[in-house]
Amino acid sequence: MARARVGQLDAKGAPLRGLALLAMGCAAAYAHIGSPDVFHEGAAGPYPLFVAIRTPAAIPGVAEVEIRTAASDIDSIRITPIPLTGDAAKFAPTADVTFRSPDDPQFFRGALWMMTAGSWQVRIEVEGARGKARLSIPVPAAARSTLAMTPGLGIILAILGMVLAAGVVSLVGAAGRESRLAPGAAASSDDLRRGKRWMAIAAGAVVCVLLLGNQWWELEANAYGNYIYKPLAMAAGVDGNRLTLQLNDPGWLRSRRMDDFIPDHNHPMHLFVVRLPELDRIWHLHPDEAGPGEFAHNLPDMPAGRYQLYADVVHANGFPETMTAELELPAAIVGKALEGDDSGAVPATGVTLVPEPGGWMARKPYRFRVKVTDAREMELYMGMPGHAVFLKKDRSVYAHVHPTGSAPMAALALTEEARNDPHSAHWMAPLGDTVSFPYAFPSPGAYRVYAQIKRKGQVETATFDIDVQ
Repeated sequence: MARARVGQLDAKGAPLRGLALLAMGCAAAYAHIGSPDVFHEGAAGPYPLFVAIRTPAAIPGVAEVEIRTAASDIDSIRITPIPLTGDAAKFAPTADVTFRSPDDPQFFRGALWMMTAGSWQVRIEVEGARGKARLSIPVPAAARSTLAMTPGLGIILAILGMVLAAGVVSLVGAAGRESRLAPGAAASSDDLRRGKRWMAIAAGAVVCVLLLGNQWWELEANAYGNYIYKPLAMAAGVDGNRLTLQLNDPGWLRSRRMDDFIPDHNHPMHLFVVRLPELDRIWHLHPDEAGPGEFAHNLPDMPAGRYQLYADVVHANGFPETMTAELELPAAIVGKALEGDDSGAVPATGVTLVPEPGGWMARKPYRFRVKVTDAREMELYMGMPGHAVFLKKDRSVYAHVHPTGSAPMAALALTEEARNDPHSAHWMAPLGDTVSFPYAFPSPGAYRVYAQIKRKGQVETATFDIDVQ
């Protein structure tokens, strides 16, 4: 099915009725580095959709959902958050209504609570002139930070707390002083002393309660600190031309394992190796599992130098993770020729970036498009028209994106729609002279984008430098 051009998510959205996006722009290490939001371009039945999901920084937290459609006959869109796998995935709660923008009838916004960390999906239900249809998008949810209290709110709460404490002490003192008096009788000196004693006791009790409350608060804060996502650690080593990767769990959710990785594009790991500091070469490799938490791969020819490694894996529950490591090669490696889906040796020719009018802006979703000459010679690369890596030059942002978006195909295959129709997870435009990648640069700065296509059996890599305002 041909894909309609959806364009950018740049409309003014409808109000969210008091639900705010939490901690916009926070960095994340799960799924991608510094790029926590999820972008997806697909179809709910006959309705093409371009979806951006702004994940919350704190869990429980609110995710913001933005939906743009090329269809003009949609009546309503509802959204629901449900776990991606397990029994709970079979019992969806009541869907939330999205709000159509008053300035753009093809733009919808909504908000959802995500209550626990783990692998979720946002189910999108569309109703229009061509009937009802549904699309589900995997969303990894994890606490990335604690939300600090603003100084103004802290001052207000402190004042209210002091007023409340003073009121408790005053009420206890009045009860101790006047509870035994007959109606209309004046308090004696003994009554006054008794009232002061009760006020002292109440003040001590209030101080104890405040101290215990503060201790409880610190314990809860520390417990939540352990709940904040900690990525798998990765150590890299080389023996001859043999690369070994050892994963270690620093502790996060007890349910996380290192022996449950599922194939994504038929590979348990996608490894991108970038030469430092120039970022002028990139290899896309696919190590094999050598044991629980162990991967290995025979490297191709590589010059001596320093390299940054980004390794993508997907757990059995659909939760994706990205591990990083640096590798120093004191001498050049004489390795084997690239084979299979491994790539990186061939620069692309005749691949150009479609410019964005007005330049590139941070946090604004785009269809990042590259135009390909000799498109009739193109082939699918691991089932996709192309693959792209978005890398900020200071290495604070990394994202591996497909024409369908930033969710890995292994996670998309776990949605209910994909289980009922395996082809739905691979919805995309047919091969043509333009390959697009839905994405939003999370922060301003200098980026390098690597776009990979396959022509005549050979994978080519095009490199573009982007200045994001």
